Amino acid sequence: RGGGGRRGRPGGGGGGGGGVGSMPSPTFNLVFRYALPGGGTLVHADLYRIASAEELAGLGWDSMLGDGVVALVEWPERAGRELLEDRWEIKLEIADEPGVRVARARRFGEPAPAELPCFPTGQGRTAE
Repeated sequence: RGGGGRRGRPGGGGGGGGGVGSMPSPTFNLVFRYALPGGGTLVHADLYRIASAEELAGLGWDSMLGDGVVALVEWPERAGRELLEDRWEIKLEIADEPGVRVARARRFGEPAPAELPCFPTGQGRTAE
């Protein structure tokens, strides 16, 4: 699962991608698009309701992941091999301490940027 839960919001994801702000989960629409202040587009997709990666074509998956696009994908495992090879995956977990979440970032391939400026390492934060 890619995210803190179906009802959760990747609110911090928009800020790091250029200051979009709070973003509701696109559970019923599947995909929301936001213009980034510095140019480009943020695509937020919730793939919980798709049954297979073949359904992505109906969403325009290939055309929505072009240059200048930052994509936040909830339930990324449902995309199968359609995920980009060069990407960052960020997993949110609820910690044992009340009100605390743990974020783990994992790099696949050679994504741009090479580092995540909005994801500092330190206490309670890790990057792989």
